[in-house]
Amino acid sequence: ISWKDLVAHLPQLKNAPPVVTDRNFGKQVSARTVDTNNDKIVDYLLFDYAFQSNEPIFSFLITTGKGKPLTTVKEKPEVDQRLSVSILQPFAKYVAENGAPKSIASQIVQSTLNFYPDPKDFPIYAPNRWNYEYSFFLLGSYRQGKKTGNPAFIDYPRRWLDGFVRESGGFKEGVYEMEEYKLDDVIPARLAILFHKETGEEKYKSVVDIIATQLTKQPKTSEGGYWHKQIYEHQMWLDGVFMADVFSMHYAQAYNKPKWYDEAVHQIKLIYKHTRDEKTGLLYHGWDESKNPVWADPVKGTSPEFWARAIGWYAMALAECLDYLPKDHPERQDVIQIFRDVCTSVKNYQHKENGLWYQVLDRHAEPDNWAEASASAMFAFAFAKGYNEKYLDESFLSSAERAYDALLDNFVFVDDQGNLHLDQTVKIGTLNPKTSKGDYQYYITTERRIDDYKGLASLLYASIEMNR
Repeated sequence: ISWKDLVAHLPQLKNAPPVVTDRNFGKQVSARTVDTNNDKIVDYLLFDYAFQSNEPIFSFLITTGKGKPLTTVKEKPEVDQRLSVSILQPFAKYVAENGAPKSIASQIVQSTLNFYPDPKDFPIYAPNRWNYEYSFFLLGSYRQGKKTGNPAFIDYPRRWLDGFVRESGGFKEGVYEMEEYKLDDVIPARLAILFHKETGEEKYKSVVDIIATQLTKQPKTSEGGYWHKQIYEHQMWLDGVFMADVFSMHYAQAYNKPKWYDEAVHQIKLIYKHTRDEKTGLLYHGWDESKNPVWADPVKGTSPEFWARAIGWYAMALAECLDYLPKDHPERQDVIQIFRDVCTSVKNYQHKENGLWYQVLDRHAEPDNWAEASASAMFAFAFAKGYNEKYLDESFLSSAERAYDALLDNFVFVDDQGNLHLDQTVKIGTLNPKTSKGDYQYYITTERRIDDYKGLASLLYASIEMNR
C-alpha cells in the first residue's frame, strides 16, 4: 500500500508504528515499511496475507500503535496485479473536512448506484440473483425515492426486478424453483407488489401470485409453522418472519385478502412461543420441532444462542407488519405487545460504552465477541419506528440515536469519490445442521464483510426512519 497515500490519510503514521487488523476475521496482521530504491524514504506498507475465503473484498483497519515507527527494510515487493486497493476514511473525518451530507439515506443509495450502474452487476458478492438481501436494500431505495421524489431510486429497483421477470409473465428460466420452498425467496416479491400497483403491469402480479402460491404450499410444522426451507425439515427460524410474513401482510393489504393477515400473525406468535427465553426475554435463533441432535435442545428444541441479527430480523418484521395489519384486527394488540417485549429485552443488552449490540447478544463481555453492524442498525430502526408509531417510549428513540451515531463513528467509511461504505456485517448465520452447530463458537468465528447488503439495507432503513 502506498505509504504516501496512507500518511496523507493518517499523518500520525510519521511518528508511530502502523497496526493492521484483518477486519474479515478480526485478527492482527504483521506489517513492515519498505524502501524499494534505497533512498531512505518509505515507499510502501507491506504485509503478506493468505486469503482465508473466496470473498472478492477484504477490509483492513490501519491505526497507529505505541512506540517508534517501524524500522524500514529494503525490499522490492511483487504485488499481484489482480489486486486493487482503495483507502477509505472514517465518516467523522470526512464530515470534518467536507461537511455532513444532506441525507445519509440518499448517499447510501446513490453510492450503490455509483458502484453498480447496471443492476445486473449488483452486487459484487453474487450479482443478478433473486435474493432476499438485495431486494431488502432495493425496497429501501424505493422508499427513499418516494420520500425524496428521486425517480432514479425508484427506477433502479424496477430495472433489477425486470431482470428476473418475463414480459409475458412469470419468472425467467433459472431464476426461481418453488420446490425448494425457501422463505428467503419470498421477500423480493414485495417489489413486484409495489410495481404492479404503480404501473398496473400484469407481469409483476404474475410473480406475486407465484410467490403467494409457494406460501400456500410451504411445508409446515404440526402447528402450522413454516419450515424455513424444504431442506431444513421441521425448522422455524426468526429470519423467516421478515422474509415471508411481511410479504403476507403487504399482499393482504394490496389485494384485499384478509386471511393472509391471520396467517402472518399465526407465524409471528408461533415462533415467539417456541423461541422465547423466559429468563432474558430474548429469542433463540431457531426452533426444531423434531429436535435434531446437532443443535436443538433435547427438551425445548431451540438452538443454543441468541444471535443478534436473527432477533433483528424479527424486530424489524414486527415493525413493518404493523404498517399493514389493520387497526381493528383482533390480534393487532398482541403483535404490538410482542414487539414491545422484544424491544425491551433487546434494549437491556445494548453495550453501555459503545452503544452497539454484539454478535451473540447476551455475551458482549466475552473478549472474542464483537459488535455487529447489521443487528445494531436493525435495532436502531425498530426502536425509532416503534417510537415514531407510538408503540415505544422516548427512551427507545434515545437508544436508537446512540446506536446510529455509534455505527457512523465505528463502521461507516467514505472513499475518495464520496461513496459510503459499511463494515463489520456478519456474512451469514445459518442453522444448517451440516455446517453449523448454532453455538457460540460458530457465530463469533463467522466471517464479516464490508458493504454487505444486509448491513447496508438495515442502515438505510434506520436512516430513513430517523430522517438522517
